[in-house]
Amino acid sequence: MNIDTLKIDLARQLFNINEKSVLEQIKSILDKREIVAYATDGTPLTIKAYNQALENAEQDIQLGKVTDADQLKKEIKNWNK
Repeated sequence: MNIDTLKIDLARQLFNINEKSVLEQIKSILDKREIVAYATDGTPLTIKAYNQALENAEQDIQLGKVTDADQLKKEIKNWNK
């Protein structure tokens, strides 16, 4: 298979993909970005996005935007009510 045939074959396959996560993974490869983690909603995270999420979490901690274990236990008890 020559390169032009390979490109056409890949393009055809790409158009038939209906899963966003698969397309995001392909885009990541094409962009030469490495997926290092996934967000809780399944979104792939590059090292840059992952580090940004960590920085945001650290800022939340410094600003007191956290729930300690005791508070969380109280919230969980109310989930079933």
